[in-house]
Amino acid sequence: MNEPHGFKEALAVFHDTASTVPAYKDFLKKNKINPKNIKTLNDFHSLPLMDKANYLRFYPYEDLLPHRTIPPIISMSSGSSGQPFYWPRGFEQEEAGGKLHEIIFRDIFNIGTQHTLVIICFSMGTWIAGAFTASSCRYVAQKGYNLTIVTPGIEKEDTLAILRDFAPKFERVILAGYPPFLMDIITEAHNREIKIKRLHINLLLAGENFSEMWRKTIHGLTGIKDSLTGSVSIYGTADADMCGHESPLTIFIRKQADRNHAFAKDFFGDSSYIPTLVHYHPEVKFFEKVDGELLFTAKSGIPLVRYNIKDQGQLYEFSDVQKLLEAHGYGDDVKKQGLDRWKFPMLTLAGRKDVSVTFYALNVYPENIKAGLEDKLVSGFLTGKFIAQTKSLNHEKDQQLIIMAELARDIHPTKGRTKLLKEVIFQHLVKLNSEYRKLHASIGERALPHIELIAFGDPIFQVKKSKHRWIQR
Repeated sequence: MNEPHGFKEALAVFHDTASTVPAYKDFLKKNKINPKNIKTLNDFHSLPLMDKANYLRFYPYEDLLPHRTIPPIISMSSGSSGQPFYWPRGFEQEEAGGKLHEIIFRDIFNIGTQHTLVIICFSMGTWIAGAFTASSCRYVAQKGYNLTIVTPGIEKEDTLAILRDFAPKFERVILAGYPPFLMDIITEAHNREIKIKRLHINLLLAGENFSEMWRKTIHGLTGIKDSLTGSVSIYGTADADMCGHESPLTIFIRKQADRNHAFAKDFFGDSSYIPTLVHYHPEVKFFEKVDGELLFTAKSGIPLVRYNIKDQGQLYEFSDVQKLLEAHGYGDDVKKQGLDRWKFPMLTLAGRKDVSVTFYALNVYPENIKAGLEDKLVSGFLTGKFIAQTKSLNHEKDQQLIIMAELARDIHPTKGRTKLLKEVIFQHLVKLNSEYRKLHASIGERALPHIELIAFGDPIFQVKKSKHRWIQR
């Protein structure tokens, strides 16, 4: 078996972890693994998978660290399980993030020597995104780029003031943040007549998947003309910082998949929406796929070997991507536009069961509902934010899918709007989610969503920490 790119580095991480991390030494001993016997890819595949339950929360915290030494920087996970985790990282991880941000700024945004302002709108608290983005941008600035960094975090008024009073002093602006929060900022900038389209803006996004329709909308609001280089989404986690990023090629593929169902099915499988698609750098994060879930090995603050982050997805070598593009007639377009320069392997991120709403035992993903809210029939009176939940009825015999949607500014709820949104969301659910389609055929009107229109600015839709919760349990 040929060794894939990045395996040599992953094997080195394994041996280093096995010799310096007390918890991993015990983990291997309990699984009857002798580290000296792990030499080949087949040997590596015999190693036990680690996750939060069987490793990170099982062992004392200090035992997870090389030589029981806590690295200099700490971030917290969001604690979706109810208990936050303290993720350490060192300067080596910060530098690796800086190098990946340099690729984005230099090769996609093409900032060159232009004086560029980076406005970081990720939370600047204990969450990783804000602090890590700031340190990565600092690395880029120290490499000689004409970069200035400002960190309003999720303070909306501060960000709007920067866009109005300070950003016009720069040739370029990179607005970095969580997609729904940036949409809030840009929409409010228009309401206040801030001349945002006069700023040469690029968007650096992270935190969740979004559709190409959403990208088109936010590009239009910010005056971005190049659909392939105007914005880049990053795949990052508290567990291991930056894992991957979009490129003009990955965005091109998603856009074609949006238009071509056959291509979408061949590339993304039977997904009920177009998943996130990013490049990864296997010498930094070595990915594998087991039972539909992604594993990675990385020299993180807590070294992770075959760590199951519980993200579902696919892995593609560049040669696999080329074959699919050629098979569907996109090969020439890719070459003409120079997109074949992006030869890094790719991964897709599909839905996680823990971020979907369960309705009659099927999973309804946020993206299924977002598609309805982005429909032109209703998008004009909505912000795009919603919260979905299920409610038990008739002594637990039946369930109701409830969707609370935020109205746009100065829009009032009416029976007509409620009925229209219900019909539009239903049509998209039937179209996108085969399980829902079967459910509706079985139980009829009981499968229809219940819609509640909520006034603009209601506190339940405000981003208070790091992310908006689309699903309420």
